[in-house]
Amino acid sequence: MVTSCEQQPILFDTSNSVVGFSRTSLVVKENATGEINIFLGGALGAATDVVVEVDVTGIANPAVEGVDFNLSTKSLSMTVGESAIVVTPVDNDVFGGDLKFGLKIVSNSAGYMIAVQDMITVTISDDEHPLKSWIGTYDVAAPSYTVPGAWDEAWEVTTSPVEGEPDQLQLDGVGLNGTGLIATFDTDAMTITIAPGQDIGLAYADWGYDVVGSDEVTVYFGYPDLTWDDELDIVGAIEANGNMTIDGWCHIMGGYVWDVFNTTWTKQ
Repeated sequence: MVTSCEQQPILFDTSNSVVGFSRTSLVVKENATGEINIFLGGALGAATDVVVEVDVTGIANPAVEGVDFNLSTKSLSMTVGESAIVVTPVDNDVFGGDLKFGLKIVSNSAGYMIAVQDMITVTISDDEHPLKSWIGTYDVAAPSYTVPGAWDEAWEVTTSPVEGEPDQLQLDGVGLNGTGLIATFDTDAMTITIAPGQDIGLAYADWGYDVVGSDEVTVYFGYPDLTWDDELDIVGAIEANGNMTIDGWCHIMGGYVWDVFNTTWTKQ
């Protein structure tokens, strides 16, 4: 019996075509513009018109279309790949805090399947905020002190204002998908301070550590020898361009050290 090793092409038909957002959240500065990307996956030649609508259900501080922002379109003609809707915030001189809105895919003219990722939350970051230089999305390089190189991590962290606290920001995405960490900024000393003992949730759920009650991650100051101090603040340095460096970043899970990192935060 003779079998062929020749690769066979993978064929798609319209039943496999799908549309969705390329990400679930986006932060746009009030004095800038942002692109909301929608993808169409399917056979070459597939095309459709995607219709979206603004949805602010459940949002405490909603942005109003036509008042706080404008969209380039809400009906996007697409072929296979990605296309973008441009969001343009309405800039003003008043510090009123961040505003948010949701954008949801409601239909497409070809009747293709709509992906689970059918909604994106857009945050309009108030550019009058005193910490505006450090609000946005960061690429965080987190080299490991345990096994440098092999155990290094890379996080994408979004920072956003804390209502009523002009010197604080919330950090979401630490440790792959941790949430809710609060940092305090001193723009005179150019420092960032993280109080010890903050719980960032199941930060390593993507790696299978997702058991409530045993896998929660808590942040403390740590040393290269993998000991930690449960009372010492983590203090890092901030730069005027928005970048930051924070050493001694320690993750504790189940009473044991997950790792200690020397982190570099580069503003996107």
